[in-house]
Amino acid sequence: MSSKYSNLNFEEEPDFPPDNVYPPKWTFDNEKAWQLYRRAKREQWDEESIDWNEVKEFASGLDRKQRLAIAYWFSLLSTFDNATPVFAYAVVKAHELHLDTAVKGILTTITYDENRHNVFCGLGINSVLPGYPYDFKPQDDLERKVKLNTLWVWWNGSRYWKAYLEAYKKYTFDVLFTSFMMGEAAATTVFTTMSKGAKLKAFQDLFKNTAVDETRHYAFTHLIMTENAEKMDDERKKLVTKQVRAGFVFLSLITYVPPKDFWKLPPWFLEVHQKMEDIARDAGFYIPILKEKEEAWRTAVLRVGASLKRYGIKLPEIPELGITGEEVKDINEDDFVPVF
Repeated sequence: MSSKYSNLNFEEEPDFPPDNVYPPKWTFDNEKAWQLYRRAKREQWDEESIDWNEVKEFASGLDRKQRLAIAYWFSLLSTFDNATPVFAYAVVKAHELHLDTAVKGILTTITYDENRHNVFCGLGINSVLPGYPYDFKPQDDLERKVKLNTLWVWWNGSRYWKAYLEAYKKYTFDVLFTSFMMGEAAATTVFTTMSKGAKLKAFQDLFKNTAVDETRHYAFTHLIMTENAEKMDDERKKLVTKQVRAGFVFLSLITYVPPKDFWKLPPWFLEVHQKMEDIARDAGFYIPILKEKEEAWRTAVLRVGASLKRYGIKLPEIPELGITGEEVKDINEDDFVPVF
């Protein structure tokens, strides 16, 4: 019985299979990527160093609805910060494609960042309303709807996970990560605003550190675009335009108002969501009002638009903000990649 390895010729160099992490390769000539990788290592921080006892003490003076409102906000944020497996998978793909050493390193740090962001969502919930939403027992109709809001938002998140795994078969690496630009730009602005508006030092530190991470993530998407945009054909540029629009639609759930062309939510979602945001604000937890959210998004859109324009990539139309551009139709879960 012959082995599939019986014909190996050890006198010659072996042929390695495609899309494999072997053989290991190293590159040291991409200085911009190396600078960003070094920056990522310098800027690491520990989510457990945040003074969560200050948050717990603050929460002890709140009523049940106020604590629920803050836990609810963190639960929605976790939808977007549940991205550790997204970037872990990207690390695998980057090694299979034998991308630059520093690019692989940056992706590894983003994976770590996303885990930190996800954990602090849990720490935030645990500090104000431990066990939410799984152990939470609603006492009235509003609380019932709040819990359902969280669970249905997470269900929407589950819609894109398998699609994301398939995305690498449809999109090139540069299209995938240039697509994150809108989300990273918006996240930078939103978290900076929340840090400045927060009353507790714990939240000031938390959101300031997160904004630093998101600024670096934006820089990574910009790096990928600048290195690849000139090589993109018109079809790939159109895909980026569509993905940028998808990023706005996806992230608008927590950073603006969820457009109806993706989210499948309970009919009461927006009313209950806005009520809980108001309750959280009244409790002293700073959340930007709608006008501030719109300004943050306009800033992000104009920032991204200026970058895209340099490389002949059209900005998508954002009618919700009154911004004209390329009309993008038929956004569905297959068009989404998780961001943040």
